[in-house]
Amino acid sequence: MTYETDLAAAKKAGCAWGCTCGEDNPPHYDACHACQRPSWTCAACGTVSTCGRSDCNECGNTMPAEFLGDRAEGFEMTWEEWIATQIGPRVVGGRYDHGDDASAYDVVAIDPGPRPLGTWPVWQITVRGTDGQERTHCSGWDARRDRVRTDQTR
Repeated sequence: MTYETDLAAAKKAGCAWGCTCGEDNPPHYDACHACQRPSWTCAACGTVSTCGRSDCNECGNTMPAEFLGDRAEGFEMTWEEWIATQIGPRVVGGRYDHGDDASAYDVVAIDPGPRPLGTWPVWQITVRGTDGQERTHCSGWDARRDRVRTDQTR
């Protein structure tokens, strides 16, 4: 099969995905045919979205099916996989915020755990706010609100 026949079949079935560059792609393509931007599949509804978006085009979910793997027993995450979704794109030395400049913070440390079951928190992150105070918590990344900052850490 070729891109043209794959795309025609996907459009006829109503399952082609649109890239932010404007091109349509068959659902089994893991990157845009035109610009090569990677895509991800929503774990909730199965819609393919481009990596230019952190939430699903269809349902707004932020969990990629690729994080869940392909398990015969169903889509069950390991602790490590779940923790990776909670940490999100945050790395030590990175700068992030909760959707506004006043909430900017720098990541000082990440302890991904997991700790023994029954021990809380299972994972934790230490951040330094704009007030200079360090806080340790286990609040998960929320792609609908949280943002990666491009400015340098202080």
